[in-house]
Amino acid sequence: MKLMETKTRKAEVAHKIIETGESLLNVVWSKADARRAASLEIIARTAYTAEESACHYLETIGLDRKGSIRETLELARYQDTNEQTHEDIFARDLNGLKNWGDRFLARHIAVIIYWAFAITTLIDHELAALLGEAVEVEAVATYKRMLVEQSDEWLNQPAVPTAVRYWNKPNSMWKVRGDNQPMSMRDVVEAIVKDEADHVHANSQKAVAF
Repeated sequence: MKLMETKTRKAEVAHKIIETGESLLNVVWSKADARRAASLEIIARTAYTAEESACHYLETIGLDRKGSIRETLELARYQDTNEQTHEDIFARDLNGLKNWGDRFLARHIAVIIYWAFAITTLIDHELAALLGEAVEVEAVATYKRMLVEQSDEWLNQPAVPTAVRYWNKPNSMWKVRGDNQPMSMRDVVEAIVKDEADHVHANSQKAVAF
């Protein structure tokens, strides 16, 4: 398994499920560009939103006796904010969702993903975390491809406003990690690769917590 930190049979199954879904999405979004990134970030971010909802419900009905659910809830919120930044970079600043078909498909898939992750979190939180880990493994691969497939002209263009604003937030993943302010889109994509790798680790930790 490429980059999956969790080395269990259930992790292998989770990764295979996400790989299968990824292969289907590749039919529509085959190139590692702003169009693919914007669409997939909507879908991926929805998984964290679903996890937040489910964890909040579990906490509310009194099942968080050890504090693990609260920790997962707080981490999911932090990850969601980071993923929202990715979406804004590619969907808003770079107009990656300018095609109606991409918006329609990504948003409808996101609805399915929301309920799938919410229900899975309620039934088997470990599996939900492993599916999230597998999603982020594929995200790392996408952004690494972007660094190779996009032209130097595209990569060397100035960092978009959303990226600069995010870096300036005191609690942003980029600031906390000690990243320099992004000057070009190459810097932005490299930071996002690190983000997704951090999410792989965080989801692996969530899985073992439960």
